[in-house]
Amino acid sequence: MVAVPYRLARNLMIAAGVLYCSLLLEAAAGFPLDVRTSFLSELGARDQATSLYARAMDLSSSVLTLVAVLLVRQAARGRRLVAGLLISTATFAVGTVFDSFSPMDCAPSASVACQNSEGSGQAGAALVLHEATSTIAGAGTIAMGVFAVLALWRGPWFSKVVASLSAGVVVTQVWLGSVVAYETLSGAEVVAPGILQRVSTVLFCVMLGTLLPGLRQALSR
Repeated sequence: MVAVPYRLARNLMIAAGVLYCSLLLEAAAGFPLDVRTSFLSELGARDQATSLYARAMDLSSSVLTLVAVLLVRQAARGRRLVAGLLISTATFAVGTVFDSFSPMDCAPSASVACQNSEGSGQAGAALVLHEATSTIAGAGTIAMGVFAVLALWRGPWFSKVVASLSAGVVVTQVWLGSVVAYETLSGAEVVAPGILQRVSTVLFCVMLGTLLPGLRQALSR
């Protein structure tokens, strides 16, 4: 991480990790949704009191992440894994930016009418757009985890810790995607996908905040 404004980029990523951790907002709001059956994105649904706060946190987090990526882009020169990591990080951030501007109209876990409209395919363009932008952000998240593992796992101890966190992100995100896909295709209700998502989100938030220190340590060998 030579010749890049490391400290500024690191602090931006730490702030991005805190802001992306919408579990903090959920706790501050007194857990307005059932954590077992709801997804964190429902905090940003237009019919929720937390909507503006949740979307502002996602937007701020993604903008800070994009700025940090731009600041450290020189570190990717001649390093394919680092380049892949930064590109996937930018993909996650761009997807999250669009996600913050395309919330669901209502929270399915909090409204039977919302569940019914979603199940009958009448939820409208807002849901389709939200799912598309969430998919982009999710794909970026998984790619980030994969590139982080490949770039960091041979580094010193702290890099290995971050690589382990990244592996946890990949596993939980793929697991969550598989659960949601099964529920969508089969129509069967899956037990506690909300808890799985919250575990994955916590891991990802910690990964965001520790990614640059781990990468710096690995590149300094």
